[in-house]
Amino acid sequence: MKKTGLIIIGVSIVVGVYFLFFDSTSADEVTPIKTVALKGDFLVSVITTGELQAKNSVDIYAPTNLRKMGINQIKVSDMVDEGTILNEGDYVATLDPSEIGTEIRSLYSELSQKESDLKAAKLDTSLTMRSEREALLNLKVELEQNQLELEQSKYEPPATQRKVQIELEKTERNFIQSTSNIKLKEQQAVAKVFKVQSDVSLIQDKINRMQEVMDGLKITAPQNGMLVYYESWNGKVKAGSSINTWNPVVAKIPDLTEMISKTYVNEIDISKIAKNQKVAIKVDAFPDLLLEGEVVNVANIGQQEKDGDAKVFEVKVKLTKIDSVLKPAMTTTNEIMIETYKEVIYVPIEAVFATDSSLYIYKENKGEVIKQEIISGVSNSSSIIIQKGLEEGEHVYLVPSKENEDLPLTKLSK
Repeated sequence: MKKTGLIIIGVSIVVGVYFLFFDSTSADEVTPIKTVALKGDFLVSVITTGELQAKNSVDIYAPTNLRKMGINQIKVSDMVDEGTILNEGDYVATLDPSEIGTEIRSLYSELSQKESDLKAAKLDTSLTMRSEREALLNLKVELEQNQLELEQSKYEPPATQRKVQIELEKTERNFIQSTSNIKLKEQQAVAKVFKVQSDVSLIQDKINRMQEVMDGLKITAPQNGMLVYYESWNGKVKAGSSINTWNPVVAKIPDLTEMISKTYVNEIDISKIAKNQKVAIKVDAFPDLLLEGEVVNVANIGQQEKDGDAKVFEVKVKLTKIDSVLKPAMTTTNEIMIETYKEVIYVPIEAVFATDSSLYIYKENKGEVIKQEIISGVSNSSSIIIQKGLEEGEHVYLVPSKENEDLPLTKLSK
């Protein structure tokens, strides 16, 4: 009731300002405008502006392994026009190869260095192991000589025999230690070469994957259909836009057999909106085309209105019938049917006036104009229900004459 009163006061102010500043006649010469009270079904609705979208669509992606390559964003160099009819495999877009090309060149430079390191490691290992084998061979020869000397010393004094025995034992220990060391050095050499070889393989593998990504920067259509630009929070993705690789969608191919109108409802009206409510839909591009739909989803969380301070809630309306002329992104006017009141009396909102304490109308009564107090009901965008104070067929004034404005208020009987 309080809201209705505010609406009526606002309309009254607008009408007053109009006649004060724009009407060519003086206030005393205003021509009264009247209408008749009607009785019938009264529709309460919420009218919003929406945009047509396909209910389902196939996303066209940039190469999915861009992020694994350390690329967080990539620019769209070129893309076909929105609305282009595509066949599977047709060209869609090209992504900027400069960053990947720079990375590939850097990797080739690193690969060249690692291959040089690998050659050096193999050569160093070969020289080291050759030296170790020669040293071991010399120890083996020395061991054989000591054994011969020990056999020959049996005719020598005990001291001489003992000296030869000590030399033999020393040589045996050196030989055993060298044999063990050469095995360890072989393992070390193999590990060193393997490490460099692994680095080479990893870089080569990364180059191969980078090259696959490079080859995938030319995007093609995954199926037949009409191209629609993907819209992110930064606007539509098109030539010159950058794609975040966390969500690498380039464009969409919608399924036009099922369509919705995505709209936003002000937080004041969102409590009136519920699933399955019927919706009358008009398409701005085709004013004579009237479509039907129903609410299929109402967002639970609001968001800031673009270019405004109000909070709005996303509402999706599914079209129950599709026309071949409909295209994604067309603007729609959606009238969401909230409730219908049967057989009530109603008049235009402009016919109801307000004071701080009451609502009233100017109506004709037995050939005279009276200022009648009323009780109103709900309103829609153009009319308001009168619950008491007016009968069907009675004439009411949208703009009363100047002398009628000072009429005493006729109160409702209790």
